[in-house]
Amino acid sequence: MTQLLSVYPTRNQRGRSISGPAWKWVDGQCLDKFIRGREVRQIWQQYGPVYRIWSGFTPEIVITRPEDIRAFHTDSASHSKSTSSNGGWMFHQILGDCMGLINGGRWKRIRAQYDPYFVHRVAMAHSGPILQNVEATLASIDGVDPTTLHVANSFSRFPFMATAEYLYGPLTDAEKEEVWSLGQRSLRLMGYVLSGSVYRFRLYHWLKPDTHRELLQFEEHWIGFNKRIYTTRQAYDPSLPIVTSWKEVVEGRITKKEMVQTMSEMLFANLDVSTNVLGWLVIFLAQDVQIQAQLRAEIKNQTSTLQELCNRKDSLLHHCFLESLRLRPFTVFTIPESSPEKKVLGGYLIPANTSVVVDTLAINYNPEFWGHKSADFNPYRFKNLSPTQLRYNLFSFGFGTRKCLGQHFAEAMMKLFICQLLSRYQIGLPRTEKQKDGDYKTSKDAWVPIADVEVNLRPL
Repeated sequence: MTQLLSVYPTRNQRGRSISGPAWKWVDGQCLDKFIRGREVRQIWQQYGPVYRIWSGFTPEIVITRPEDIRAFHTDSASHSKSTSSNGGWMFHQILGDCMGLINGGRWKRIRAQYDPYFVHRVAMAHSGPILQNVEATLASIDGVDPTTLHVANSFSRFPFMATAEYLYGPLTDAEKEEVWSLGQRSLRLMGYVLSGSVYRFRLYHWLKPDTHRELLQFEEHWIGFNKRIYTTRQAYDPSLPIVTSWKEVVEGRITKKEMVQTMSEMLFANLDVSTNVLGWLVIFLAQDVQIQAQLRAEIKNQTSTLQELCNRKDSLLHHCFLESLRLRPFTVFTIPESSPEKKVLGGYLIPANTSVVVDTLAINYNPEFWGHKSADFNPYRFKNLSPTQLRYNLFSFGFGTRKCLGQHFAEAMMKLFICQLLSRYQIGLPRTEKQKDGDYKTSKDAWVPIADVEVNLRPL
C-alpha cells in the first residue's frame, strides 16, 4: 500500500496527503463502487468532499461538489476515458474497444458514424416503431389477473427490442430471440467481470479456460449475427445503422472489434441502463396516483401528436423523467476519465492524467441546491430551473462534451412507454415492497442498481 501511495502522491496546499479507503486485494474498491455504490458512498463520505479510491492498482479521485465538477470539466473536450474503465483484462475483451471507452481520433471517427442516427430530431422522429414495441410489451400483460408484475423482468425487453430494431431494422421473431439470447450471454460474461479477482488479469486464460472459451464463442456468434444482418439488410435499406457501420468495417475505416463492441455497448451494456431508467420511473409514478392523474390529463389535453408532447421540455412528463433520473441515476459513480492538465479539486493538486469519478448521488441529492427534501420524488421542482442551472447540479446522461450518445433515443422510449402505460393502467405499489429503512431492494447481479420491485397494474 505504501508503495502505491508513493507512486501516486496527491496532496493539498499544506502538504497533506489525500485520504480514502485502504486498498483491498486485488480489486481495490472497483467492485464496491458498482455493486454496493449506494451503500459504500455513505461510508466513504468520512474522507471529505474529495478523496481517493482504487480500481485494481489504479487510483481514482472521487469528487462530490458542483464546483469541483465545473473545475474538472473546463477542458472536457480534451478529456480521455480511462482504459477499459479501469476494469481489467476481461472487461477490455468485452467492451474495451467500444465507442464510449476509446479516445482521440478513434472516438471521433466512430462517433461521427453514429451521431446522425441519435441527434434529438432523428431519435424523436422514430416514435412509430417505438410505439409498436410498446404495444407488443403491453399486449403481453393485458388480461393478466391479478396484474402484479416484477418491473425489471416484465419491461426490460421493451427498450432492448426498440433499440435493436432501430439499429437493425424490423427483426423476425427468430432474430429477436437470437439477439436477446446473445444479450443474456453478454450479461453473463459481465458477471465474471463483476466477480473481480483473476478476471482482472490476462492469466485468466489459463486459470479459467472454460470462461475464456465462452468469451471466444460469444465473440464469434456476435460477429456472425451482425454480419448476417448486414448482408440481409443492405439491399432494401442501406441507410440502417448496421449497414452503414459494417460498410465502414468492410472499407477499413473502422475495425471489426470497434464496430461489434460499440453495438454491444448500445444493446447489451445499455440493457441494464435502460431497464434501470424505465423501472425507477414506473416505481416513482406508482407512489403517487395524483401525479398519474395529472399526467393522464396532460396526455389527453395535448393538442398535437404524442411525439410533440415527448419533445417538450416544459411538460410534467419531462419533469417526471428528470426527477426519476435525479433520484436513481444509472450509476452511483461515473465512468473514470482524466484531464491532460493538472487540476486543483477541493484544495488537492491532482496530477495530469489521473482518473476522476463523480459521486452522482452527492450531486443529485445536494441539499444546498435541491433543498432539505431532496430525497423526495417531486417533479415540480424542475418547473423554474434552467439547463444552465442544472449543468453541474444534475447528473443524468453525463457531464462535459462526451455525454451518452443515446440520451435522446432513451428519452423518447421512456416517455412513449409511460404515456401508453398510464393510458391503460393505474399503477400501485404493494406495501411489502419497501424495506425497513424505507428504501427499495435492488439487484446485486448487475453493474447498474436495477430495482428488484413489483408493481400492481389496475386497468382503467
